[in-house]
Amino acid sequence: MTPFMSLALFVALFLLNSDRIQKAIEICSECLILLNGTDQNSKNQFDSALLQFYSDIYTILFSAYRHISDYISAERYGRELFDLYRGYGIMLYKLGESLKAKEYFKRALAITTKIGDRRGEASCYGNLGTVFTSLGQYDKAEEYLQKALVIATEIGDRREEATDYGNLSTVFLSVGQYDKAEEYLQKALVITTEIGYRGGEALCYGNLGTVFRSLGQYDKAEEYLQKSLVIRTEIGDRGGEASCYGNLSTVFLSVGQYDKAEEYLQKALVITTEIGDRQGEASCYGNLGTVFTSLDQYDKAKEYLQKALLIRTEIGDKRGEASCYGNLGTVFSSLGQYDKAEEYLQKALVIITEIGDRRGEASCYGNLGSVFTSLGQYGKAEEYLQKALVIRTEIGDRQGEAS
Repeated sequence: MTPFMSLALFVALFLLNSDRIQKAIEICSECLILLNGTDQNSKNQFDSALLQFYSDIYTILFSAYRHISDYISAERYGRELFDLYRGYGIMLYKLGESLKAKEYFKRALAITTKIGDRRGEASCYGNLGTVFTSLGQYDKAEEYLQKALVIATEIGDRREEATDYGNLSTVFLSVGQYDKAEEYLQKALVITTEIGYRGGEALCYGNLGTVFRSLGQYDKAEEYLQKSLVIRTEIGDRGGEASCYGNLSTVFLSVGQYDKAEEYLQKALVITTEIGDRQGEASCYGNLGTVFTSLDQYDKAKEYLQKALLIRTEIGDKRGEASCYGNLGTVFSSLGQYDKAEEYLQKALVIITEIGDRRGEASCYGNLGSVFTSLGQYGKAEEYLQKALVIRTEIGDRQGEAS
């Protein structure tokens, strides 16, 4: 099918550029029928070849119908193109491919702006804000999230408004502006409560728990996370329930209650395994590795981190893979196996640099600096620690800068 489809779309594009619009539409419509008739078992819309075919077909049809002033049909294919780009962007983001995700969100934004879909525009700005947060580009993240918030407020989309306040709070949390993070989460909480959006309410309580944990207010953190857990359980959100158990475990880890931290992570692991959440499962294994590292049980820590790494690699989660390499580097460093620690941290650094995660890059440089200090290679240690400092200063990570 691939050679035929490529040739057909080449001809359709030629016809479009030659002002033979109707013929171009006919060819693309036939191609679409052929694609939609593909065996569903072998069909994955996000397969790279299929994605390109759908993208080309929708783009030609969108342009063709606009050319003949059939704006209803043009909007229809514009929305198809928007859904395709945004959906692929979300998938890439979940896999830690933030730079690639950014490109697809930008494509989606261009389309939704052309068709005048303000709600779609707000969602794209929000998605881009989240991507820039993950890349450690916090000024840009705030800029895009504020754009999303303005549109959401103008069109009266209260759910999007609450989401934007929540995402802005994540930006402020990332740069150590805890008061502002709490302020924005409280705004989001008011809206989610008013509109009866229980899932959003639970998310706000959970994120407030994270803020209070960062402030060292562990009792308050536990209180808010328990509120989140109650709602998640009531509405049957198993994934959210597992997430709450995981976040509560970090609170217990912070106060040295390692048995309780392990207990809650095991609860989270049971749920993620039951619902087939591979990413959540990997997260549980990774966090269990952190618990055993804190207990100086390094063999057990390695075992769990290797399990996490295996899943992250299998599902293509680049950011998670880098995190596992980094945590394994810390374990080897604690064991005095500095060559191995350096090897794993360098692996983490390669991935982190590839995906453009500036904050993660700074963390790798800092950890490598510590390894070289332990090896007595002070010149190299200073070089890496300076690299970490430069990045932390650039991205406005005050907490990391201070450390």
